[in-house]
Amino acid sequence: MGNESLIERQPAETAGKEDDFRVLTDHPAHLIRRSYQVFLYAFDEAMAGLKLSPVSWIIIATTHSFPGLSVTEVARRAAVDKASCGRTASSLERRGLLWIKKSDTDGRQKLLDLTPAGEALYAKAFGRVERLRSLLLDDLAPEEQHQLLTTLTVFLRATGKNTRPSIPAALESEMN
Repeated sequence: MGNESLIERQPAETAGKEDDFRVLTDHPAHLIRRSYQVFLYAFDEAMAGLKLSPVSWIIIATTHSFPGLSVTEVARRAAVDKASCGRTASSLERRGLLWIKKSDTDGRQKLLDLTPAGEALYAKAFGRVERLRSLLLDDLAPEEQHQLLTTLTVFLRATGKNTRPSIPAALESEMN
């Protein structure tokens, strides 16, 4: 009888809690966190075997596109905080994927370039970017894909300034 009374009381005790829980699970913060989980799964699937994290990939891709930039400038263009960019660059250097050298004009600045191994890894990973896109978007109809990308762009334009102070502002051209 003790168990029956617990079972009978449970719905009445949880009715308000389910509403409270729904407030949390429908919250934008929860949905963004869940979206990030989807992204991480898709990234790991697409880049399997390459030993890349999302941050190391964007540092490699940015350095490939803009060789010889300072860590600060790579961080700004990649929208990664400078400390993470510096740590990731050092890790990539230890792996033989990146060269870090001091600037001839400003010894405080560290300039980044890909090594031949870094260029080869970039080529392999870039060849998988379309697979990553497919993993993220193929379950949506074309109009939903467009709507999602448009909404994310609008969201980032409107809120991009609301990042931690250690994350440099992304280039305005990236947001247009």
